[in-house]
Amino acid sequence: MKKLFILVVLFIFCNQFVNAQNCNQFVGTVNGKKLIYLNQDAKGNAQGKLIYTATKKDASTVSVHSEVFDKNGKSVGGGDSEMICSGDAIKIDMKAFVPASSMKQFSNMQMTGEAKYLAYPLNLSAGQKLDDGAVTIDMSNNGQPMSQIQMDITNRMVDKAETVNTNAGSFDCYRITYDATMKIKMMGIGIPVHIKAAEWFAPKLGRFVKSETYDKKSKLMGTMILDAIN
Repeated sequence: MKKLFILVVLFIFCNQFVNAQNCNQFVGTVNGKKLIYLNQDAKGNAQGKLIYTATKKDASTVSVHSEVFDKNGKSVGGGDSEMICSGDAIKIDMKAFVPASSMKQFSNMQMTGEAKYLAYPLNLSAGQKLDDGAVTIDMSNNGQPMSQIQMDITNRMVDKAETVNTNAGSFDCYRITYDATMKIKMMGIGIPVHIKAAEWFAPKLGRFVKSETYDKKSKLMGTMILDAIN
């Protein structure tokens, strides 16, 4: 019985040590980094860029500030979110999934809402089904409620492992597909917009390296790709 107790304690200790190592590696890799993405339309024409700046908050949490720029280089909006490492998964604040095109409409507003996280297990594999997610975001202007964004992400599936080459380097990724429904309510009225998406998620970065969005008929609408890491 004593030997069994010792083995259990050792197992728990080793598991916690590995989890801490995973989080230290992740936080250390992204801390202080600025990830620059290019936003392109279906024909590959430049539509602007998106910049994520990551800062270590604690041993397992990274604060992320995002800023959206139009094709003329003018800032049109931004926001703040968090990424949390639990040791076996990276959890991303769902406010980060609001499309850049939607952010343009709310460049002068404040974005609030209860933090909801989408989990990316560190042991991803082809054919794996991932958890869905939902979030509601309230938009206000100087404290005055203006509108509300509701987003649901469903049918998340790991398609395959794939290496993606970009101007920022070569990354080992997992292609993840999902469906998204977004509704922007103004004065209580909103029409849902349905899209399909694919993202190439790099566990090393805890972020996608490339993403594509499609309409409900699976026609390509736009692409976002990592261009530089500073």
